[in-house]
Amino acid sequence: MRDDSATAVVSARGAARIRTGHPWVFRTDVVRGPARDAGDGGPTLVAVEDGRGKPLGVATWAARARLALRMIDRGPQARARPLLELVEERLGAALERRLALGLDRDAYRVVHAESDGLPGLVVDRYADAAVLQTTSIAMNAARDQIAALVRTELDARVVIARDDGSARDFEELPRFAGILAGSGARIVYRLGENRLEADLLADGKTGGFLDQADNQATVAALAPPAARALDAFTYHGGFALALARRGGEVLAVDESEAAVARATANAHRNDLPNLVATRANSFDLLRTLESRGELFDVVVIDPPALAKRGGAAAVETAARAYKELILRGARLTRPGGLLCACSCSGRITRAHWEEICADAIADAGRAAQVLGRAGAGRDHPELCGVPETGHLKAWLFRML
Repeated sequence: MRDDSATAVVSARGAARIRTGHPWVFRTDVVRGPARDAGDGGPTLVAVEDGRGKPLGVATWAARARLALRMIDRGPQARARPLLELVEERLGAALERRLALGLDRDAYRVVHAESDGLPGLVVDRYADAAVLQTTSIAMNAARDQIAALVRTELDARVVIARDDGSARDFEELPRFAGILAGSGARIVYRLGENRLEADLLADGKTGGFLDQADNQATVAALAPPAARALDAFTYHGGFALALARRGGEVLAVDESEAAVARATANAHRNDLPNLVATRANSFDLLRTLESRGELFDVVVIDPPALAKRGGAAAVETAARAYKELILRGARLTRPGGLLCACSCSGRITRAHWEEICADAIADAGRAAQVLGRAGAGRDHPELCGVPETGHLKAWLFRML
């Protein structure tokens, strides 16, 4: 007989969502499900059915969270298997896919949650270290066992949990950061020719902004030799270091004293004295540079997410801030130069970002060619039809 305790029944709307390929079903579309989940001794995975008893697949289960179901297998033939068996199998397949990309770096995303068939799990590699993020109750409950699998598969010296981000809030999980296996959170990793230091327990995201690595390489490759460049919101100097390899003067700006110190140390580590990192509010500095008539061959605008929470009013406020940054950046880019405008705010859609960029460039009194509309790097693949798996927007313009 069927074990109804390990079955979740979804509404017609929830079933339609699953059939279109979206992996998430929210609490409002769950008609019935187990009273407990992996967080309190209940099932980790459940069979998912529509209201007529037709099987739709298998999902991780969160009994009380707003995001109740994350599909891990779909279709009428899907059968629940032990979660760790799925993780081991799909972790190995995801690593093979990353190695096949031929990335010129030893830091990259190995598992990108839903995109790699492991919703609620992110795994990043930094040289001989690995970082986990678990954002579902199911993955969180198995975190220690998953860390052991990751350590073996990646031959990692240390495995660290960075479960201290806002993504945990969807399933009401407590925030946590700590070492799960091995020792030593300080790491030096390689992006192309450059080596960067990170503290995997304390620095942003999982230690670095690996989603921008491909975009940094692209902008640097298109920059003219000896390009004078400005990298606003540089953090640890990702774009600035790549551009400094072109041999020109590079100004890297960040409001964080710690970030500026790290960017400076990274410049020294890579013997790039042409990179100068300075502490400043980028909004203010862009205005100052414009008032002085400064011009750059390359300008990068890559602020932190400006629209994380709130409704339409918060998004509109963020849009105005983005527009001001891009307008200033456009005015600071010499004719024929490159402007890279980025947003990591998931609440700003690609269509909205296109509008913001176009309006800002027009209001700056400039014209531009679009050289590229990129997202995160190839190691962060977006799942087709699921925009939530790809939040980064990096538009590249040649200013006329």
